Amino acid sequence: MERRKIHPEGPEFSRIISGAWRWHTVSQDTVEKLIHTSLDEGITTFDHADIYGDHSNEEIFGNVLKKDPSLRGKMELVTKCGIKFSSAKRPKTWVKHYDTSREHILWSVENSLKMLCTDHLDALLIHRPDPLFNPTEVAEVFDKLKEQGKVLHFGVSNFTPSQFTMFQTFFILPVNN
Repeated sequence: MERRKIHPEGPEFSRIISGAWRWHTVSQDTVEKLIHTSLDEGITTFDHADIYGDHSNEEIFGNVLKKDPSLRGKMELVTKCGIKFSSAKRPKTWVKHYDTSREHILWSVENSLKMLCTDHLDALLIHRPDPLFNPTEVAEVFDKLKEQGKVLHFGVSNFTPSQFTMFQTFFILPVNN
């Protein structure tokens, strides 16, 4: 499987990424087979979001890693955060909304690490643009998570090019000479 560098300073992922959006609809054994089959075919990058499967997909995937921790070294884990909705698993959330606050991002990362049974994420993405998005606050929390080694790389999902460009201005990027 071909691998691609996402950014000159960023991660290298398998050209095909295995999306775990609907994995809650199959058995735990099937999830384990999906992971092994993906890895056998050179698909080493797995895409998650804290909300997938009514907040259960990361845990289902993590159960496989808990059973065989050696698998973690063979893959890249990407997850997304920033969306909240009413769920039995999140009883304090009573209306669907976006939340890119420092507190929510930190909580989401800690929860994703726990659910995925890992000590770090290869990439964390803001799932959707938040109308109340504070790019300075998000940049600061990203810096903190990177410094702690909990998240290696950061990005966005579903942002327009202009939103992405605006967001990039809040990060100090290395200068290539």
